[in-house]
Amino acid sequence: MRKGREVYSVLKRVSAKLWWDVNANVPLIREKDSATAIQVHATPPRDARPIIGKYYKFTREVVAKYLGPKSGLIPWRKVVLGNKVQYPDYGEEIILDGQVVGHIIYDLAERRWKFRPLYILAERMVEEGHGYFARIALPRLARGYTIHLDDLAEHNLPEGTDEYIALGTKNGLFYGVGVKIRKNRIYVLKSWRRRPRGFMEEDPSWREVVDENREALEEKEREAIEFIRRVKEKYGLPVYVSFSGGKDSLVTLHLAVKALGHVKAIFNNTGIEFPQTVEYVRRIAEWMNIDLEIADAGQSFWKGFESMGPPARDFRWCCKVTKFAPTARLLKRLYPSGAIGLVGQRKYESSTRALSPRIWRNKWFPQGVAASPIHEWTALDIWLYIFWRKLLPNSLYYEGFDRLGCWLCPAVEMGEFEMAARVAPGLYNEWQLLLKKYAEDRGYPEEWVTYGLWRWINPPRDILRLLGRRERWYEEKRGAGVSSERRGEKLRILVEKPRLKPSDERLKNIVSTACSGASVENMEVKGPCGEENVVKAAIRAFFCAECLECANWCPAGAIKRRDDGGIYVDESKCLSCGICNDKCPLAEYTLKLRNVS
Repeated sequence: MRKGREVYSVLKRVSAKLWWDVNANVPLIREKDSATAIQVHATPPRDARPIIGKYYKFTREVVAKYLGPKSGLIPWRKVVLGNKVQYPDYGEEIILDGQVVGHIIYDLAERRWKFRPLYILAERMVEEGHGYFARIALPRLARGYTIHLDDLAEHNLPEGTDEYIALGTKNGLFYGVGVKIRKNRIYVLKSWRRRPRGFMEEDPSWREVVDENREALEEKEREAIEFIRRVKEKYGLPVYVSFSGGKDSLVTLHLAVKALGHVKAIFNNTGIEFPQTVEYVRRIAEWMNIDLEIADAGQSFWKGFESMGPPARDFRWCCKVTKFAPTARLLKRLYPSGAIGLVGQRKYESSTRALSPRIWRNKWFPQGVAASPIHEWTALDIWLYIFWRKLLPNSLYYEGFDRLGCWLCPAVEMGEFEMAARVAPGLYNEWQLLLKKYAEDRGYPEEWVTYGLWRWINPPRDILRLLGRRERWYEEKRGAGVSSERRGEKLRILVEKPRLKPSDERLKNIVSTACSGASVENMEVKGPCGEENVVKAAIRAFFCAECLECANWCPAGAIKRRDDGGIYVDESKCLSCGICNDKCPLAEYTLKLRNVS
């Protein structure tokens, strides 16, 4: 909970501002010198995006299902924005005519999409007596208050306790939103004093929105191009663009081409990208006539899965295996003397990125420099720029995704997995089957798969509360199955469900190079080597995902892939520095898990 508050505090501090022109009925990316511009009161960091394509239709359907025959209570415009907000799983504010009309929510407990009305819509529901509403015979409403059945002057309540209810006092001074609880009582979630509100008449197109923001977009483009040129001049290194296939990297690539004329694009294929994204990246490279290099992780994720189980938000071994290792390996080959990497990183995406500088040294490619030309841009800036410059965004955005990446990333909400199931049902079904088999083999409860508990080692309290739990009630069994026991001067290595066949030869090769002077016989290690180092070496020997992160850091270039799987260390070149043992992602995360779970 404390971490959540800290994250929100950072995002609130750096929050973007969003304005709306009430005459033209269009969002503005900067304040106009006009009395017609109002500030939109959305939730920080206010990184709003257009609701477009199939997701526009989907949003209308969710709202219509909630409102029923009177779904016309919302006069839908062509310009609708979404703003992600914190919920136990997925939540997004729907902004229309310069005001938040409600939230689209994925209810994890019920595993369905819901709508929560707010502000003007709740007032309309009460005044017109439509949908789930209650007019209260009380002088005011307050958040946290419990309304009893005797207090209701007029109402239409849901049968169950699973829908939101629009509330209003009989005197018309207060409105709110609540939920029904036991004994037909209503718990007030939010309340506000009535003030003048209304929907607008103008019905603009996105082209008109771009025109209203043209001057601001031109300034942003000009500043970003100048920034790229300054960075290039300062460091004097070759430039490449990290192109993920997402909207931010698309704009960064376009700006880089305008600034420098020609750049190389590097795409990291993690092996768990949406097929649409892989095809899109190749198509954009051809369309823009740029050189494309691919850092391919191959089957490293699936080999890692065999050894570690599924990744989690607090057990994210996958990023090093599928992203950092293959990308660093490619960059070191292409740019041995260093390079400037332009990335589509924006400060409104996360608290970590909010605190990041605009230029920094790349941890995984130390001789390189990373820089973000669009660090200060909002998602709306990005989208209006795409519309303005007629760029071709990834089609997955029209399905509802606000960010793209690995389709099974544990950071994804279950609502987004539902989106993934719609666009890639084969991949989603295969993943579900893998999770179910993994859960059955290790005795995890059904909820571990059904409610996405695999996304954490220690699920947060709000998720557990949805399931009627106070704490995790099952034993976590992820990580590589290596342990050791002391037998006099020797350490006996115990291996459970290894990915690679255990053998003295494999273990000896890794141990002897990670621990100079140690010997191996019958899976026992003797010599000057700490127990933790021996366990790490055994993980590398029998559970290797072949990401070659150890090879990336080896100063002697002594590590190669073995023909029969795993890695081999050329002992004639090895310096016995032990860096490889410290850099293995699977060893690092397995030991970290044992220390905290």
